Amino acid sequence: MGIKLGCKEDLSGKVAIVTGANTGIGLQTAKMLADAGAHVVLACRSAERARPAMKLVTEGPKASAEVIPLDLSDVESVKSFAAAFLKKHKTLDILVNNAGLNTTGAYKGPTTTKQGYEICMGTNYFGHFALTALLMPALRASPDARVVALSSVTTWFASNKYQNYVKGASKTKGNYAASKLACLAATIECQRRMDSKFPDNKVKFVAADPGFVASDVWRNYNVVFRTVAGALALDTAEGALCSVGCAAKVDIKPGALYMPFKGVKMSTLFGLNKRLAYDLGMPFLTRLFHGFASDKPAPKSKSKEATEKLWELSVEFCRDNDVGVDSVLLSV
Repeated sequence: MGIKLGCKEDLSGKVAIVTGANTGIGLQTAKMLADAGAHVVLACRSAERARPAMKLVTEGPKASAEVIPLDLSDVESVKSFAAAFLKKHKTLDILVNNAGLNTTGAYKGPTTTKQGYEICMGTNYFGHFALTALLMPALRASPDARVVALSSVTTWFASNKYQNYVKGASKTKGNYAASKLACLAATIECQRRMDSKFPDNKVKFVAADPGFVASDVWRNYNVVFRTVAGALALDTAEGALCSVGCAAKVDIKPGALYMPFKGVKMSTLFGLNKRLAYDLGMPFLTRLFHGFASDKPAPKSKSKEATEKLWELSVEFCRDNDVGVDSVLLSV
């Protein structure tokens, strides 16, 4: 029996945003949420390139969607997107911070954002942090808001010296992993701060690891790797199930990490041997134990000292770029 796709929950009346929704996991996430009844905003860099995605997402009988341009590597675009969304929508129920840039492999693109920040940290983390801060009024207006951050098993190998990945091009190949660790650590910290200051808040921050997926994130790798990965990996629709679960399931634990495994804890395998867990565990156990369950995050994501530094850098980023200095998220 194959992996069952789709979202079983009824999301009618809910409003969702999916960043990077024109391709890969983001596209499939947007389609499943729309098929379940949510009105989905496709947040994509190019409205032109989002048209085929819009057509696919709105095929279902209950599907409703719109496109608002968003370039996470440009803070001005982030602010414009938030302003455009808040002008049309007072409530935001689901924010899936899906878009991600991986500069490993044969990547030939820019090494810094438009404002000069390291490209992976600036796009994958700072851009999403600023977006979430700006959208907090709409998120807090929801009776059950979800902020879903895409995590990665690379967090087990990542550096949490976040200050090394702020301005200028990265001097190491660890920029992608560091950005994903930042997304995970911030998810945990955002929930802790919100719950501490607003015990009755209805916002759930949660991290979703899609697992071993043959997605566009591998597009810069050679054909041999992509062929082998494709044979073992989940396809993008299967890889979207963890994000969809975090966005839609009723019994989600706030501040938790979810992975597409049931009956096995990847954190246990990584705790025993990170390299074997990554090289063998993720590819070969992906289909055998496919499911949906919370798991322990990489230990570095819970470092008090490193997370305090990350929060300081995040607030500084927002203030330097005139992003929601009065936001609830920045004040907690």
